[in-house]
Amino acid sequence: MIDFLKNRKAQIVAQAVVITGLVGGTGAVVTMNKPVTLSVNGQSEEVRTFGGTVGDILESRDIKLDKRDEVKPGLDKKVDRDMDITVNTAKQVTLDVDGKESKEWTTANTVGQALADLGVDARDAELNAKVDQKLKETGNDIDVTTAKDLTVLADGKDHKVTAPVETAKEALNEAGVQLDKDDFLSVPLSAAPADGQVLTVNRVENKTVKEKESIEPKVEKKKSDSLPKGETKVEKKGKDGQKEIEYTVKTVNGEEVKKEKKAEKVLSEPETKVIVEGTKEKEAPSTGGGSGDSGSGGDSGDSGSGGDSGESGSGGGGGGTMSKDEIKAMLGGPGSKWYSIAKCESEFNPKAVNPNGHYGLFQFKMATWQSMGGSGNPADASPQEQFDRAKKLQREAGWSQWACA
Repeated sequence: MIDFLKNRKAQIVAQAVVITGLVGGTGAVVTMNKPVTLSVNGQSEEVRTFGGTVGDILESRDIKLDKRDEVKPGLDKKVDRDMDITVNTAKQVTLDVDGKESKEWTTANTVGQALADLGVDARDAELNAKVDQKLKETGNDIDVTTAKDLTVLADGKDHKVTAPVETAKEALNEAGVQLDKDDFLSVPLSAAPADGQVLTVNRVENKTVKEKESIEPKVEKKKSDSLPKGETKVEKKGKDGQKEIEYTVKTVNGEEVKKEKKAEKVLSEPETKVIVEGTKEKEAPSTGGGSGDSGSGGDSGDSGSGGDSGESGSGGGGGGTMSKDEIKAMLGGPGSKWYSIAKCESEFNPKAVNPNGHYGLFQFKMATWQSMGGSGNPADASPQEQFDRAKKLQREAGWSQWACA
């Protein structure tokens, strides 16, 4: 630190020496006495001195210097008549720029000079003191809020702001943008914005909506011995009901982010769907001659591709060891492709014979029957065996083996 205390006693002694000199030799004194202007921290006074250097003058004024102090010209500079000597002592400053605090030293004498010396751009800035305020040796607190170029994005519009704002909330005020109860900003309102930053306002809306939804009917199942076991039929189709549900929906900038069920009421009750399930047992296999017409004798074979199958021959035949109903069930019932083929080819008669050389349920040719592993006449084989070899033929050669397919 710089001590500006002046030793009053030393001054009196010096003055006595000067008076003695004047009495002893007035001409010499006038020649050696030089007027200079001494400025200390902006305070100027005229000094007459006999010193030879700037350092001599400062010493004679009892001005002690610190290494941080500034002296112009230098201490070793020879004193000339009417010379200007400037002393700016170092001063400690606590500097806060946009919330960032630091301890600094400066030889400036005013707030404005100190900011320029410390490289702080104070144009359009907000200060806690006037720029021409004098600095003290210690205890100088300078707070600076610099002007920032900001963009506030709200409701699809850009609001440009250039102002010395300390917080995002101040930036919103400068832009003339208000936040509603549930709205929020992309940064905390207390955050210090940076130059060039974009602050986004998120508009929040909480609303209640009502939506209608279907109510699926219950399904009731009944047993019936009027239907074969495994078959079902719909006795009553039933009908969907309807309900109204009330939701609380939260949106941010128009986009749904949350949906919660609040209440529900039934507008119409659903009507139950009724399905009947068959319990009737299958009939026992019949023996002896079948009920259908048996084909006349001839070479056995299976149906050829491209529609070789013809009309089934006449003759007795009632399904071999299976009843016609059992054969139909084995084939998958109405709607099954095998059901349609057997109906078309032989009317479900496993002993059907066609004069053109086709035999059985699926009207095999003898050569094809044998190629599928069969022996003897296809019409003499059981319905199950005929079906197994027909499925094998279909896997290997496709449905084209039967024109009826």
